[in-house]
Amino acid sequence: MKIIRYSKYGFNPQYQNYHLKIDAYYHLKNFEESIIDCPEHLKSFCIEQHKKLLPFYQEHIDELQYGVWAFIDGHKNNQSLNHLKECVPCWEADIADDVYVVGVNWDHIMSITDEECTYFGFFIPKQQMETICNIRKR
Repeated sequence: MKIIRYSKYGFNPQYQNYHLKIDAYYHLKNFEESIIDCPEHLKSFCIEQHKKLLPFYQEHIDELQYGVWAFIDGHKNNQSLNHLKECVPCWEADIADDVYVVGVNWDHIMSITDEECTYFGFFIPKQQMETICNIRKR
């Protein structure tokens, strides 16, 4: 399968400090102290979400440390790139069809052949990047 990535660093795995802090560490370390400030009408929903996400982050925290964000070639949504502050090069590569990836909301694991991957970007953990080949700049 052909994938593309917009980055200065090509397909070199990057430390995911933003997503670790905002997503994983929030549920692993900071949830109990931050739920206190949650509006009362949202507390039960937040607690329910936390109970769903906590096991995922506990099980997969090592895989979420390093990796790359990518798209299936031909299926990128330009809105997904709105956070980029400058123009960055586009890279393309081939990857095996049996690789698993993390969903764009960092809340589940799926196969790269899952239909969701054709609509949104996905995160490829470093441990799954060994099958990436034919890397080239577009």
